[in-house]
Amino acid sequence: MVFLHNIRTVAKYEAKTLRRSWFFRLFSTGALFIFTFLNIGFFSPVGDQPWAFISIPSSVPLFNLYLLNIGQAIVVIFLASDFLKRDKKVDTNEVLYTRSMSNFEYITGKTWGILKLFLGLDIIILCIGLLMNIIVKDMQVDILSYLWYLLIICVPTIIFSLGLAFMLMSVIGNQAITFLFLLGTAALNMFWLWYRAGSVFDYMAFGLPVFKSGITGFGNLAQILNQRLIYLFSGLTFILATILLFKRLPQSKIHRVISVVFMFIFFAGTAICAYNTWSFYKNDLDEKKQTIEISRQYENNDFVSLSDASINFQHSKNSFKADAELKFINRTTNNLGIYLFSLNPGLDVTSVSSAGKKLSFRRSHHIIEIDPGRILAPEQTDSVLISYSGMINESFCYPNYSDNLKETPYRIEMLNVNKRRAFLTENYVLLTPETHWYPVPGLNYYPSNPARIKVDFTRFNINVKTEPGLFAVSQGTLKSENGSSVFTSESPLTGLTLAIGNYRSDTLKVDSIKYISYYLPGHDSYKKDLSELKDTLSLLVSGIMRDLETNFSTKYPFKTLSLLEVPVQFYSYPRMSTQTRAELQPSMVLMPEKMSTLLSRSFLKQFTRQKKRMARNNEVITDKELQVRLFNNFVTNTFISGTDYRYVNGVEVNEPKRYRLGPSFYFFKNNFYSSEYPVINAVFESHLQKQVSAQNLFRDVSGGLSENDKGNLILKDKSLKELLISNPGSDTIRIVLTLKADYLFNLFRSKAGITEFKDWFSKYIDDNKFRSVDIITFNKDVKEKFGFEFYPFLGDWFNRKEQPGFLFSDLQANEIIVGDRVRYLVTFTAANPEMVAGIFNISFRTGEESGGQQMIGSFQGGPMGGGFMISMQGRGMEAADINKIIVLGPAEAKKIRIILDAQPRAMMINTLFAKNIPGEINFPIDEIKKTRTNLAGTEGEAVLPAMPPFSYPGEMIVDNEDTGFDGGNHIVPSPLKNLLGIKNRRGSEYQQISMFWAPEYWQPVVMSAYYGKYIRSSVYTRSGNSERSVAWKTKIEGPGFYDVYCYIGKTGDKMIVRTGSSAVAPPPPGSEQGGDNVFKDMHYKIYHDEGVEEITVDFDNAGAGWNMLGRYYLSSDSAKVELTNQSSGRMVIGDAVKWVKAN
Repeated sequence: MVFLHNIRTVAKYEAKTLRRSWFFRLFSTGALFIFTFLNIGFFSPVGDQPWAFISIPSSVPLFNLYLLNIGQAIVVIFLASDFLKRDKKVDTNEVLYTRSMSNFEYITGKTWGILKLFLGLDIIILCIGLLMNIIVKDMQVDILSYLWYLLIICVPTIIFSLGLAFMLMSVIGNQAITFLFLLGTAALNMFWLWYRAGSVFDYMAFGLPVFKSGITGFGNLAQILNQRLIYLFSGLTFILATILLFKRLPQSKIHRVISVVFMFIFFAGTAICAYNTWSFYKNDLDEKKQTIEISRQYENNDFVSLSDASINFQHSKNSFKADAELKFINRTTNNLGIYLFSLNPGLDVTSVSSAGKKLSFRRSHHIIEIDPGRILAPEQTDSVLISYSGMINESFCYPNYSDNLKETPYRIEMLNVNKRRAFLTENYVLLTPETHWYPVPGLNYYPSNPARIKVDFTRFNINVKTEPGLFAVSQGTLKSENGSSVFTSESPLTGLTLAIGNYRSDTLKVDSIKYISYYLPGHDSYKKDLSELKDTLSLLVSGIMRDLETNFSTKYPFKTLSLLEVPVQFYSYPRMSTQTRAELQPSMVLMPEKMSTLLSRSFLKQFTRQKKRMARNNEVITDKELQVRLFNNFVTNTFISGTDYRYVNGVEVNEPKRYRLGPSFYFFKNNFYSSEYPVINAVFESHLQKQVSAQNLFRDVSGGLSENDKGNLILKDKSLKELLISNPGSDTIRIVLTLKADYLFNLFRSKAGITEFKDWFSKYIDDNKFRSVDIITFNKDVKEKFGFEFYPFLGDWFNRKEQPGFLFSDLQANEIIVGDRVRYLVTFTAANPEMVAGIFNISFRTGEESGGQQMIGSFQGGPMGGGFMISMQGRGMEAADINKIIVLGPAEAKKIRIILDAQPRAMMINTLFAKNIPGEINFPIDEIKKTRTNLAGTEGEAVLPAMPPFSYPGEMIVDNEDTGFDGGNHIVPSPLKNLLGIKNRRGSEYQQISMFWAPEYWQPVVMSAYYGKYIRSSVYTRSGNSERSVAWKTKIEGPGFYDVYCYIGKTGDKMIVRTGSSAVAPPPPGSEQGGDNVFKDMHYKIYHDEGVEEITVDFDNAGAGWNMLGRYYLSSDSAKVELTNQSSGRMVIGDAVKWVKAN
């Protein structure tokens, strides 16, 4: 046909022209070079081989096309916007062809020629990736994913870019304007539009989750297809519009009609697909909103407590049918005339009955209201049978999260992964308690108190009938009956999980616990990677479990621990009501597909690297010893102490790993509840599963605050109750609950005794295993054992926002003789000027470390600090390193005496819930006085008759926290930033000094060595040429000579023990590891009667504390000192200034 011949001819010569273009040659050559090395570096045996990519075969084409598509989208803009300009320069363009052609043939040919060229480049790069895919023996090949990603990523992007460029050039006719518009569109897509409105504006699939699982495929295929068809269809619409607008060539009538018809067809397709994509997003939001509103209506109702559940489950392709027989008890204090249950709104209830009698019920979204026809009195039991069927609505599961890709990212390397909460397909099923796939007497979310949770310990029995060839997995013992799998729980559970798939299993019994691994065929390469551990695996597992039980001061409560492989898209959000994620279920851990998201899973690569490193260092280690190390490292990072520390949108987020076993030792075993304080169980959990970290090295060098300090700043103006109502983020809730829990448990310890309370409480939670304990009952038991009540205190603890504030002074240490032993007496004064009581605990770093579980108090070398990170899960009850807990009443001061066996080097005070920032204050003990005479070996607390003075007559101190301080941060935001909602970094939040980055403004930082009443802070900035400054101003008492001082916050240079005892000096103050001090000369300007004098302070030689700048005569009613950022060091720091009137 002439029609097709003309299109092919134009496409042929357009492709030839582009291939000869220097721009395309540069791009294609650069792309081939870069992607060859990228594939070698990432996927080949000599490369890095990140396990997240190696484990999921579809990641190879996705990684290549994701990056290439971004480059292509930009290059197509240049080439497409150039086509009319070139044609205008060659007005005789048509004579190159043997016959005339229509606009339709001409533009279609040019489009096909450009598309063919770019697709050819894509295919070549995919072949490079496929070659790497084939030669890596640990990787499978998913050949269909290569085609899928070519069609859903590259083709729509190229077509849309070409069509938009063609049409804009036809309408505007100016290449420069067209180019700027298209480039702006691409930039807007990558930096602002990609995550909005369900990715409907993401034309280059920059953030669209298209990660493909080897188990369930894409998981969101309908969303992907509709979103990508938007840009395929709109691109074709623009191309056809260009054909109609193009005036240079003759146009046949039939081609014009075809262009108009198909333009409207593709435009309609664009509208339909855009509407569908928007609907996915809008329906999800509407579902979440409705869940919250319905929950709000029922959250104050009483619910029964579920004791037994027997479920018959029949899987049928993409749905299921079930009958749930539920036995329950009324544990409330009220009579119940209505039974309330929550069931996933995607499931339809067909009938409700009790003892063979049909009961009336009403369905309100996820709530089932059942009228039993009688009153259920407190402590009475009843049962109902509920029949239901349907599919799972995943939007119901976490209604307080919007699924925004930017706010709650889930990525493997740089690739977004679609977040799924359940799977219900013909070949695979995964249902967790969070989906409410069976009726639950409670809510999944309490809008007025998101930290509230209802926990029932239930005995489950489930009969599962699956599709042929599939295997069911759940908690409990398994029996086969009449072609069905029957699971009976061995102990009461907080929830039931069901998975169905083509599972294989391995079992290992160690001590009294059975460990079961469920995996898909071909997904057990870890066996080969750790083949040397076969005969020692039992010993390793036994040792790890004993360590966990020691850490949590309790036994593992279940008879089994199952590791269940689930699709990589399975993801749970953090919940405010618990630290437990859905990846951890009672006696079961849901592991990601091939453990792809676990960095320490790359056993083979780590083994090879460490072998090479040891060979270079002439170290000898057996293969078995090395595999033991790798296994222990994997278990520790995954199940015990791993954290997910990252920055999300510039905000530091530190969440526990989703697979940590901590909840197995408390949350799945114990529950404390209170109608008045519904947050109480989350508070107990936060403390008992607490991860204790000493000084976090990453935090110190990057500039973060401790979590205690963050919690105190959050609660500065809000009570715990007010904070919970405001629906804060999960990280905020975790931080605050941990802080309030520490405060509460330190109150317990202060009254009962540290060791005494630990021993009693550990036994108490074991005695109440799989039981819910009312906090009032717990209060009675505490009173009976220790003679005090804590319940009356909970009102202030929960509802009051005022914080205590502690001042410490007069620290002294003496070496004394008690009997015939050398001991050390430490005395100091502690005061609480605030009108609310407070608690703080005291620890010591001594010359003979006790080997306690929690190491704290590394030297803080000057303003920079220093440190290490020790992370242990479940250390909340471990208080071996606390020497004393002090309670200070309102406006109370005490003299405190503590006797130690070992020589103290520093005293560490943790003020817990208080105004003090930082709350962990390190007081170096620089001098120990040695006494020859015996002293009374007594320690204790003595209440002082009055508050000790914080300042003295004749001195005026202005700190950087005071109103007389001018911080110099006067920034005027630009209109564009205001329009886009971009905020300037002003340094309004406290941090610690960052080793990596010095701010271009005065940033407040905190450390215990700085000056301050409650907030020990200073300000620092990047050094320069005096373009930034801060100033301290104060009113003076009268004219005269004044001594002016500046405060330098750093620890002492050495420890002095008089009479000759030696001590190890700490690192040089303010120094970087292995380098010079970042603080050097500090330039102060003192304003006085004779003018302004500039004084240079050498930071290295300045003493820790007050340093005199000079004596000046001041006659005016105000005084001023200024500090500029002029310095030869990298940074400049300023703290407080003091004026003292000379006698």
